[in-house]
Amino acid sequence: MGQQEDLNQEILNAQARIDQQNTLLGQKSIQLEEKQKQVYGQSQEIEDKLKLLETRNKMLQLSIERNIYKKKVIYTLLAIILALIIGMLMFYSFFNKVRAQL
Repeated sequence: MGQQEDLNQEILNAQARIDQQNTLLGQKSIQLEEKQKQVYGQSQEIEDKLKLLETRNKMLQLSIERNIYKKKVIYTLLAIILALIIGMLMFYSFFNKVRAQL
């Protein structure tokens, strides 16, 4: 009978180790699932930040283009004003010469 009790004890010990291993495997599985969720959340955050970065980049590009357009308009107006001033000076000097000849 001693051998049978030893065998039963070994079976019970083996079953206890199997149960312990199953518990550990379950815990590891839960940890892996949590880490997968965390990684998925982080990848979603990265995608959102990339989209936000693209949007801000487009906004910056539009702002740069508007600034370039405004500079062109300002320089064009400045050139027109300078041309008018030069034209007025030429017109004034021409009439002074004409008046001096009369």
